[in-house]
Formats: sequence, C-alpha cells, structure tokens
Amino acid sequence: MNYKKNKFIIFYVFNIILLFIILLLAIPVSKFLNKINLNDNEFVTDQVVINPKTELPKVIDRTMKIKFVAEVDSLLEWDFKALQEIIEINVGENKVISFEGKNLSNRVIISTANFIASPKSILPYLVKTECFCFTEQTLKPGESKIFTMVFYLDPSLDSDSNLDKLKELVFTYAFSEYKS
Repeated sequence: MNYKKNKFIIFYVFNIILLFIILLLAIPVSKFLNKINLNDNEFVTDQVVINPKTELPKVIDRTMKIKFVAEVDSLLEWDFKALQEIIEINVGENKVISFEGKNLSNRVIISTANFIASPKSILPYLVKTECFCFTEQTLKPGESKIFTMVFYLDPSLDSDSNLDKLKELVFTYAFSEYKS
C-alpha cells in the first residue's frame, strides 16, 4: 500500500513541477504576443513595436554634417540619387532621408543596396531604424520609387574621445542587381 501511495505522490509532485516550468516558459512568450501594430505609413509598412516603452535618445548640442552618395553598379540599368545630398543634424536627432530610384530598362529588376559609412568608426553609433537596404528592391520597367532611410547618431558617440574632432560623415549606398 505504501508503494502505491508514494507512486501517486511522486506523480502529483512531478506534474506540479512540470506545470510550474511551463508557466515560467510561457511568461517571456507572452511579452512578444503583446506587440503593438502600427498603422501603415509611407515609411513603415506592416511593422510592429516590440518595446513601446523604449525612450528615444536625447538630442545633444553637437552637429554633424552628412553627405549622401548614391551609386549604381555599371551593369545595373537604374538611375539612383539622394534627394538631399548634404544635411546637418544634431547628434541624437531622428532623421528621414529619401532617395529616388528609377528602372531604365525594359525588364523587372530586383536589386540590393550595400551601405558604406565613412569613417568606419561611426558605425557603432549609427542606428538605422528603417532602411531600404534591409530588403531587396524591385522596380518594373520605367518605374520610379522613393526609398527611405530613418536613422540617428547615438549620443554616446560624444563620450568616444577618438571622435571628438569628427564633424563630417559620408554615407554611401551602392545598388547592384540581386542574383539569386
């Protein structure tokens, strides 16, 4: 009789522990289920905010001049240009930059953009929150499209003594045809 009683006690204790573990595992998953859906707008389509309580960085009184360079591989039949070639922003300021791309060919072209920042030392402080370079871009024959990049420079760059004298940056996007 003792053996049967112990067997039931072990069974119930095991199930209670198992339920406790399942509950603990379910808590982090529930955080991701509570994502906030944003309405589509011209910069963000079908995106979600994973952490809506995240605070934007503080804008500091340090100005950076940024030159935008748009390049196209010689084999790609596209015209691609920055709509603003040079801007000045304060560090921490959120900025939207637009580029225009046009397919000059008579066929559908899928392309990708590589991003180059100069000097490279700025890369840890560059936060791109939305960028056409994250995905492939498709243009039909003769089609034009506006591509956007949303970014800011993290204010912590101000504490990097190697960047004390840095005042000018160059951001280059180089488009080439996507080969699958």
